[in-house]
Amino acid sequence: MTRALASLGPANRAARHEETHPLTWRLRDDGQPVWLEEYQQKNGYAAARKALAEMAQADIVQQVKESGLKGRGGAGFPTGVKWGLMPADESLNIRYLLCNADEMEPNTWKDRLLMEQLPHLLVEGMLISARALKAYRGYIFLRGEYVDAARNLNRAIEEAKAAGLLGKNILGSGFDFELFVHTGAGRYICGEETALINSLEGRRATRAPSRPSPPPSASGASRPA
Repeated sequence: MTRALASLGPANRAARHEETHPLTWRLRDDGQPVWLEEYQQKNGYAAARKALAEMAQADIVQQVKESGLKGRGGAGFPTGVKWGLMPADESLNIRYLLCNADEMEPNTWKDRLLMEQLPHLLVEGMLISARALKAYRGYIFLRGEYVDAARNLNRAIEEAKAAGLLGKNILGSGFDFELFVHTGAGRYICGEETALINSLEGRRATRAPSRPSPPPSASGASRPA
């Protein structure tokens, strides 16, 4: 088996439909990455276009709350509730969006499959999230060993930029969003949000001794040392 097919498995061979497999129905049977042209042929970026052109930020947050969408980690924390923790006063902060793609749990590769084979799915999700939260810059904090995922995500980001789906004035909406991939150094603790932020800022990847106030969703990056 070639390196390009390293994550090929049952998810690629199973019968998949949009209604029953919302995350994986776009996967190719041969395990190769789905790039921008094919992704858009499979209804990719349709949700982002709707979010940018037809919905206010508060409406996106409310729809996510009503959907019951939850994080895919162990806590299963409601996404809409987490988004609602962002402070309403935009003048108090510059907003960043962080994606925890460290995935350091042993034998846990659920996100690796998506990042290697459907990188635009993550890029689109980050774009919608940024629109909802009014964030102008995003970082995908990626496990350093995920070399293929890093390469494919960076290519997807470049494709999205060239198509006007990232950068300044996205699709003429007046919304700006830049996205970057940051690879970690293999620290398990970076799965915890405060340790992840410390590492992203170039500090030692250690967890905050007590929950900061306000929480990271409000204080975020560049907190006092």
